[in-house]
Amino acid sequence: MNWWMLAGGLMASICAAGHGVAGWTMFYRPISSAITNDFHAGVFAGMWHLITINFALSALALLVLASPALPSAAGRGGLGRQDAAAWLIAAQFAGYAATYLVISLRLGGAWKLFQWLPFAATAILVSGSILAGH
Repeated sequence: MNWWMLAGGLMASICAAGHGVAGWTMFYRPISSAITNDFHAGVFAGMWHLITINFALSALALLVLASPALPSAAGRGGLGRQDAAAWLIAAQFAGYAATYLVISLRLGGAWKLFQWLPFAATAILVSGSILAGH
């Protein structure tokens, strides 16, 4: 079992659950109720659900990649293409973290939008897992 990758998958799961559950009340409902155009409301709803699905599938991919039973595409005990997939997911979450940190700083401080923290933690855990060589 790749414990660092498992931790990254669990952190990504927290991001997915936070977005889908807490974010629904904190952000989705207030923003959705402020949108008066039905088309814009539909686009916003679609984007919201796509992001939740993206988080959930990324978390699932990391949890699968953590498994010692995963066959190696390169014949090197779980390395190869799996590392490429993990790097892409780490980069994805690093991009999320950078985006939210910049927006947060523009709003007046790093703590205005805390979401960059779990995004960064996911990217760091997954990157650490790959660099540690499993």
